[in-house]
Amino acid sequence: MHLILTGATGLVGSSVLDAMLRNTAVSKISILSRSPVRMTEDAKDPRVRVITHTDFESYKPELLDQLKDADGCVWALGTSQTNVTEEYKIPLPLLHGYQN
Repeated sequence: MHLILTGATGLVGSSVLDAMLRNTAVSKISILSRSPVRMTEDAKDPRVRVITHTDFESYKPELLDQLKDADGCVWALGTSQTNVTEEYKIPLPLLHGYQN
């Protein structure tokens, strides 16, 4: 099973990543992240691929091609409550408007 994860460096995302790494049914994990994911560097798990991606409102066809065989996505991207203002915009879901 191929899963996509966003927000892997945060509190929720890192817990989800831990669960994915422990699950033997997960054969591939594609992580979209704005920064390095230390947990993956420490785990050195061959199932994990971290893809640096900074604009979560735009997805180039090349990126979507890397993710098209995914079975699911956990969207854990966000920010701390202390950083939220009225202007904070939640990024669009990864596969919004994407058709297989």
